Parts: sequence; C-alpha cells; structure tokens
Amino acid sequence: MSITVLSGAEVPVQRTLSFPAKIAACFAEARLQVQVIFLLRLLAGFGLGRPAGVAFPWLRLFGSIAVWELAVLSVYLADGVMDIVEDRLNGSTRPIARGDLPRGFAAVVAVAAGVLSVLGAARLGAPYIFLVPVMVLLGYAYCSPPARLKRWSGAAGAIVVVAGLLTFAAGSAVWGPLRPTAPLIIFALVMSVWMGLVGALAKDFSDVDGDAVAGCRTTASTRHGRAVRLVVGNALVVAGGFGLAAFTIAPVLRPSSLIMMAGAWCVVFTTIAFAAAPERHRRRRPYKAFMLTQYAVHAAILIDVFLLLT
Repeated sequence: MSITVLSGAEVPVQRTLSFPAKIAACFAEARLQVQVIFLLRLLAGFGLGRPAGVAFPWLRLFGSIAVWELAVLSVYLADGVMDIVEDRLNGSTRPIARGDLPRGFAAVVAVAAGVLSVLGAARLGAPYIFLVPVMVLLGYAYCSPPARLKRWSGAAGAIVVVAGLLTFAAGSAVWGPLRPTAPLIIFALVMSVWMGLVGALAKDFSDVDGDAVAGCRTTASTRHGRAVRLVVGNALVVAGGFGLAAFTIAPVLRPSSLIMMAGAWCVVFTTIAFAAAPERHRRRRPYKAFMLTQYAVHAAILIDVFLLLT
C-alpha cells in the first residue's frame, strides 16, 4: 500500500469500500470491546436496580440498549475522527488510521448515531431524555475542540467517571424512575472510579509518543513516574474499598469484589513491568489488564444478579 505524509504521520492511501463495509468499519473504529463493556455496565445497572414486584420490561430493555449503544458509537467514532494524527503516530491499526475508513464518512455516521440516540431517548421518556444528551455532549467535549478534555488526564478521568455513572443509571432506569439500591450504588461508584482513576491513566502508557506530538498533556506523557504510582495505588485502593463495601454492606457483590482484587494485582504487575517498555504493545498491557478485569467483574455480577432474577 502506498503512503503520503501529513503532519509527521504516515497516511495510507484509502481503499474503496462498499457502503456496508464502511458501516462495519465504523463499528470497528468505535472499538467493539468498548461498546461491549458499556453494554455490560448497562445490564449490571439493570440487574442491580430491579425493584420488587415489577414485571420484566423486555421491550424497554432492548430499546434502552439500542439508544445507549448508539450514543456510545457516536462518541467513540467521533473520537477516532479527531485522533487521526496521534493514532497514526502511535501505530494504531483502527480503520481511520490505516486508511480504510474516510474521516468524512465516519463523521457523518457519528453525528447520525448521536441524533438517533437523542430521538430514541425522547421516545423512551424520562430519565433518558436527560441521560442520553448528557452522555453525548460529555463525549464530544472529551474528544472534540474546543474543549478536547482528553488532553489532560484529570479531565479525561472525570469524564470517564461520569460516563460510567450515567450508564449504570441508564440500566437502572429501564425499570422506570430511578430507585438506586445499595448494591447498585456501590457497584456503579466502584466501577466508574475504576475507569476514571485506573483505566484512563493506564491507556495513556502506550500512546505517549503520539500524544506528546499532538499536544496532549497526559500524566503518562509529562510525568511518567507519577502515572505509574497513581495506577498502582489507585488500583489497590479501589479494589480494597470494593471488597470492604461488599463484605460489610452488599453480599451479592462479594464474588465480583474478589475478582477485582485479583485483577488489581494484575494491573499493578503489568504497570510496574511494562509501563516504560520500549515496545508499544508491551506498554499496552496495563490497559489490557484493566479491561480484562472489567469484563470479569461484570460477568461475575451479571451471573449472580440474573440467577436471582430467574
């Protein structure tokens, strides 16, 4: 494949894809693993937020999933559109960076998905008419000018925490007006803080080169040692706090809290061992440990909760 050079990054010449292939590439650009974890968060909120004596709202559940996933698709696809320079400098293989998905097409799909999510929220009614627009607006503030809050680790972490809390609230809202239970509050807070104080920092280790060129002032790119200490400390504190809350207040969360503690130690080990590695794929390991922990913790809680629902 031939290339041209733009802003210091190698730019592959784009291939001609069919319309269905471009749509599929949009989902790949928006990171399927991220879309899946947002789905799991919503389902966890749904399961932990069930009020007593209420019939299973299948239609509203599927509608809520569709609306929320459209919002997530819109935000993460827009993020890919905005990050093209640093993605190429960092060697990303996502469709826009490798030249398979035109930025203009991706931008149109991102806007269309955002509009559809807001229209769907209006159809679902309260509280989605508040939750979905806030999710979309925060997502665009995270990745798009003039705010582009992802340039600073603190701001990025705050946005990620709020996005997590909104997602758990959206899951609970399937049942109607929000009636947060103690397990739901604990789980939503812990997993959202896990995202904001661990994942938002860990993901930057692999992208320090491109972020620095693009002007992103992340903790990993400006104060690498501090970023390592924060990821290690935050992972252990969040997991420890989760275990304490689970074993004293919410027994249903005990299995997932033990899984999180194991995952936290995996994050600690991979951060200490690989955060400063010369190869990008090795610096990516702390983030992979963070993501695998998220999946395992959510899987455990969903198994417990949905066994209780049946």
